[in-house]
Amino acid sequence: MFVLRLWNYFCGYAIIIVQGIKIERFINLAVVNNIYLWDIEKIDYTTIKAKINIKDFFKLRYIVRKTDSNIQIIEKCGMPFKIKTVKKRKWFFFGLGALLIFIYILSSYIWMIEIEGLDKIDEQAVLENLSHVGLREGVKKSKINKREIENRMLIRMPDLTWMGLEIKGTKAFVTVVEKKPEPQLINRDEPCDIVASKNGVIEKILVLNGDGVVKDGDTVKKGQLLVSGTIIRDGLPERYVHSMAEVNARTWYEDVEEIPFEQVEYKKTGRTFTTYSMDIIKKKIERTKKVPFEDYNKSSRDIYIFSFGSYVFPIKLTITKYEELMPLTKIIDGEEAKTICEERLNTKIKLQIPEDAVILNNRIEYFTNDKSLIGKIYVEVMENIGVKVKID
Repeated sequence: MFVLRLWNYFCGYAIIIVQGIKIERFINLAVVNNIYLWDIEKIDYTTIKAKINIKDFFKLRYIVRKTDSNIQIIEKCGMPFKIKTVKKRKWFFFGLGALLIFIYILSSYIWMIEIEGLDKIDEQAVLENLSHVGLREGVKKSKINKREIENRMLIRMPDLTWMGLEIKGTKAFVTVVEKKPEPQLINRDEPCDIVASKNGVIEKILVLNGDGVVKDGDTVKKGQLLVSGTIIRDGLPERYVHSMAEVNARTWYEDVEEIPFEQVEYKKTGRTFTTYSMDIIKKKIERTKKVPFEDYNKSSRDIYIFSFGSYVFPIKLTITKYEELMPLTKIIDGEEAKTICEERLNTKIKLQIPEDAVILNNRIEYFTNDKSLIGKIYVEVMENIGVKVKID
């Protein structure tokens, strides 16, 4: 049965509607004359729907006249009709075939590079170095040697400790690990002094090794010697040790912030302006239009026309949206200015104070003039200010 249906598909078949009061006789005569009908479906008492081979269809004329029936083709199916459709639309299929070939060729190139793991290193610097070692947008995938690129990148960029490259579709995924700044550690067998890292007043000093040269309550300056690793004793030769101590001192931080009483706020008016540009293999097609707004927010969105998972092709539509902003002048009073000033000062001072420091005192002084309020913050903290310095 399957082979017969497959043969009918290659030869071509039709889906027909037969109407008549002698519909059963019509079917019987078709069987007697070796005319194969299949998928016969009874629609009502006088109508059936069926499939028939195209060659057998023309044999039905005698049966149609004899049974006084009416026959109608509702659909032609099979290979011969598919070929006719292709011939009628040859330019469409030619264009479709050319497009598929073009996409296949483009899929053998890298059109997007994604970088993960960056913190302090600039992404553009990484892209430029990748270009030098052979990985750039538009490079053929067959020319990419992943191991060679990884090794050459580590040589070109000493700030990287590791780099991994993975190719998926037309995307190159680059993962990097930045080199963390190594603290200047001094080995326990190397002699060193301990000096003050900043100005302060010694609250408590506990010397574990070396000679302390300051005591509790002393005021010290940045760089001043606190514990000496050079041991000098009467009647004994001079010797050098690895100084160890905990030096807790009171230190001070301060910062200033000015808040104008006349504040300018920008609010959206609801008016927008949109521009479009097309990038086709790094060639930008854009119609330059002047933005009709003086103040605005700008946002862009890229849409890759041909994108299938990891296969992204270099045909990109960029939609740039401009939202008009209207400047509004707002006058704030002294209390509101203090609230803003306090919030900003606390945020700024936290960035300066070490995480392990203990805040002892915090105060803000305010000064005003005709145009603004000026706030000055003073913070007193307790922290360890001792740092080791190697003795040459």
